[in-house]
Amino acid sequence: MTLSCLSGNVVAALLRLGYEDDPRLWRAVGWLLEIQNADGGWLCPYWKAHVRDKHGCFFGTICSLEALAEIPPARRTPALEKAAARGAEFLLRHHLYKADHHGFRTIKAGWLKLGFPWFYRYDILRGLWVLTKLGYQDERMADALALLREKRTPNGKWALEVTPFGRMQASLEPEGRPSKWITLYALWVLRGVHKSRLRNRLGP
Repeated sequence: MTLSCLSGNVVAALLRLGYEDDPRLWRAVGWLLEIQNADGGWLCPYWKAHVRDKHGCFFGTICSLEALAEIPPARRTPALEKAAARGAEFLLRHHLYKADHHGFRTIKAGWLKLGFPWFYRYDILRGLWVLTKLGYQDERMADALALLREKRTPNGKWALEVTPFGRMQASLEPEGRPSKWITLYALWVLRGVHKSRLRNRLGP
């Protein structure tokens, strides 16, 4: 595999399926660490579209960072922790969806639309979920969290705003309707944020 997004997704899936002791998985993890970009994000070094790029790709970054987030804390080496911290800082530096060198304008409007399954796609919910899973509670997540809360419908759920047309035999849920998957991940994020704030308030 020579794509960071594909490799990250495969590693994350294998970890969820219980393959954390397979040496082939750890070779893939090692490769992800080797190709991490100088800015903390990830690119696809063997893909022609990225040959001249220097700025990390959000798609490659979120998939690779999600893979690192799936590694049990007890198995995270200092090198893994450092790579995860650099990847998280890449997202935080952009407030999850803003251009850090252009007045913090929205990079892509599509990243504000919540979709599932994610595949290689990036959006604010996936970014928030991965950062929360890694234990982050940072003020630079505030704008994305506010957008997520605004999208909550009066019945307490979140709608599926975009679907991966053409990439599946059938859609998991109808677009524009309340989504079990989006609601699950949104509540997971908000619960994690609440628990983190409670810990900070009460102390150790």
